Amino acid sequence: MGLLEIKNLRVCFDTIEGELEVLRGINLNIKKGEIVGLVGESGCGKTLTALSIIRLLPKTAFIKSGEIYLEGTELVKLSKREMENIRGKKIGMIFQEPSSYLNPLYTAGNQVEEAIKEDLPKIEKRKRVFEIFEEVGLNRSDYFKYPHQLSGGMQQRVMISMALINRPVLLLADEPTTALDVTTEAQIINLLRKLIEKYMLSVLFITHDISLAKSFADRIAVMYAGQIVEIGDSKEIFEDPLHPYTKGLVMCLPERYKRGERIRTIGGNVADFKNLPNGCAFHPRCPLKRKICEIEDPEEKRIGNRIVRCHEY
Repeated sequence: MGLLEIKNLRVCFDTIEGELEVLRGINLNIKKGEIVGLVGESGCGKTLTALSIIRLLPKTAFIKSGEIYLEGTELVKLSKREMENIRGKKIGMIFQEPSSYLNPLYTAGNQVEEAIKEDLPKIEKRKRVFEIFEEVGLNRSDYFKYPHQLSGGMQQRVMISMALINRPVLLLADEPTTALDVTTEAQIINLLRKLIEKYMLSVLFITHDISLAKSFADRIAVMYAGQIVEIGDSKEIFEDPLHPYTKGLVMCLPERYKRGERIRTIGGNVADFKNLPNGCAFHPRCPLKRKICEIEDPEEKRIGNRIVRCHEY
């Protein structure tokens, strides 16, 4: 068993029309010190997967079935109080859009200080914040600044400080560079690499940018319509993608084309959870679809070191 083990996770939303299943049988494991990139189009369930792990689902969402293990502890069965001891202490999370998560009424340092789980004297907490600020490239003076006084990159460094202040074993990074310019994105990625290596963190790195996942992650899990359709080593995923959706994502990358060449796209529309087709959810967009694809949802199959959901295999 890995440090994190997710087994057949199903998450639903309560709607006026009834239960709407959005995570449809997620299986995923992350080893100690491993970085796994979770890749897919917006709305496919990537963030919901992370929120399920830390049990911070939206009010109308609930875990219908499945198991989530962290270091052998089953998280789904824990009480709210027990989960609060895990959250932050064992699992840290970096959210996208830091300005939406930082309280404008409190200083950056005060918010990081509040995240400390240990019962320490005020002076010790402040000392620990100063130490983590130095690690992430912030100054002591930034402790006393309010979020609006910080740039987007500095706000994200504050969020990284909050995620790592308790020295967790697992880091969930949800599109941590989405709102940043290219230069700042590179700085934040390099910072994360350094901290992950220093603390031997296991990481679930969520992104819609498959090329970023390739450069950052050890393995990549490709998600479509609430299912993981392929998992494999980053290099293998790029050099020899198996699932038609993965092939489409790789073929859409601009770096594969010369100037003036037309970039390929994946045809059709993104799957709608309220109106998923029978069989494989990707079949309306798939160039390889067969009759069975319209009838039967493919099961996960192991091919070498990879796992794929496709009737081609």
